[in-house]
Amino acid sequence: MMFKRIIRLLAIAFSLSNSLHAFALETNQTGVFTMIEENDLVFDTDRHYTQGIKLSYLFRDNEVPQLVSRMMSLVPKFGFEPRAEKFGIEIGQSIFTPANISTTNINVADRPYAGWLYTGLIYQRRGLVFERFPMLQHFQMDLGIIGPDSLADKAQTWVHEVRGFDTPKGWRHQLKDEPGIALKYQRLWLFSPWAEDPRYFDFIPTLGGSLGNVETSLRAGATMRLGVNLPDDFGPQTISSLMTSDGGWSRTHQGSRWGFYAFTGIEGWLVAYSEFLDGNLYHESIRVTHEPFVAEWKSGFVFVLSRIECGSTFVWRTREFIGQQRDNGYGSVFAKLKF
Repeated sequence: MMFKRIIRLLAIAFSLSNSLHAFALETNQTGVFTMIEENDLVFDTDRHYTQGIKLSYLFRDNEVPQLVSRMMSLVPKFGFEPRAEKFGIEIGQSIFTPANISTTNINVADRPYAGWLYTGLIYQRRGLVFERFPMLQHFQMDLGIIGPDSLADKAQTWVHEVRGFDTPKGWRHQLKDEPGIALKYQRLWLFSPWAEDPRYFDFIPTLGGSLGNVETSLRAGATMRLGVNLPDDFGPQTISSLMTSDGGWSRTHQGSRWGFYAFTGIEGWLVAYSEFLDGNLYHESIRVTHEPFVAEWKSGFVFVLSRIECGSTFVWRTREFIGQQRDNGYGSVFAKLKF
């Protein structure tokens, strides 16, 4: 009996989703600027993925360069009918270190020092699958430099000096200069038992992958959000996410658009290659053996006040390389401005 009731509730929820496009498929969303800052000091550590910052800007809906729009129209849609598209740019830097940064010696059993300075192009398109479920396709191409020219050593040393921390001693052993590329793709679906605003709960499964010397991997996961007046987007992202934060101000929702929510999610990575672990692709360098499967759990909260959105995410990640002694965690905060 209980099983039948659950099936009925799911059937009702999915039937309501026929009109979900009222909130997830707005075709007049404005531009959105997002800043993400991440650091592992939240968990009182200073190791491995230790610092990251990313700035991104997505233009208003359907303001896409004609060449980009034509090229992306050739990409198969697989039953997906786009109703809005978005184009954007980003710039960021990520810093990686071994667990012990107070020694000048090399620890061949720990991950190497590495920095990644990059810029990227973003293309997104939103629509429905099966004429019922909102879906977003995300394409991204990041290009940059790995090594001393990423300025990661200077950035970390400067921050440690300003904050009165011990300065890292082993940056001379970092990965050598090498161009980096990451081609990212992700699909996100949005399910909610509420057909129209206000919404209080939704479920967002994801599937995608990354290709390039920065990282080659496949990923699958899901996020749940619970709160008041959930925003018209597909959820918060971190710097390591395949997707860059989406959304924007919707003219059909002008006025008081406050809200808040808590979220939790999990994602599994099937990793084939990561330059930050496996070492330089074209040079001899320090390297460790990556773990083929990595899991990441994240949880946090978000506040929305009209055109401003901000939130915090706590991330826990399983061991990324053979010989890693402990799992890692870091904190991520973001601020989003919708124009």
